[in-house]
Amino acid sequence: MLKISRLTDYGLLAAVFLARKHGEVVAAREIAEFYHLPVPMITKVLKTLHHGGVINSHRGVGGGYSLDGEIESVTLGQLLDILEGPWDLVECETIDDEGHAICAIRTACPSRRFMFGINRAVKGAFDRISLADLMRGEMPMVLGGEQSDRSTEAMDLT
Repeated sequence: MLKISRLTDYGLLAAVFLARKHGEVVAAREIAEFYHLPVPMITKVLKTLHHGGVINSHRGVGGGYSLDGEIESVTLGQLLDILEGPWDLVECETIDDEGHAICAIRTACPSRRFMFGINRAVKGAFDRISLADLMRGEMPMVLGGEQSDRSTEAMDLT
């Protein structure tokens, strides 16, 4: 079943921490200590987020990581793709490096059309949640495929 890895969970926490300190250079140790997590794990996810282009790396004395971009434009879907790699709910939607479908019975599968829609809906839901939403602890309400006013219910992210 769909479940994010522990490293991805830590990566989301680190991204939220950096979003709250927008523009500030923060050491991996500070994030690890805040969440009571191992420094090497936080360092690893910060490097992944940096290679994914979400955060910046600063070398030298006083170095660390910063999030300088627009937090409204970074989505949970993008973060999951960076931290987990490309993913799909079912194999019939997954393609190999040459762009070919991995599933051998894809064209004859009776559930493919339904699974394609479900896959798109789940990914679409992740793409409607911004890093700013995560930072504020707000879940955008999605009704009938359209985004409505933001909910005031807070998610516990700490």
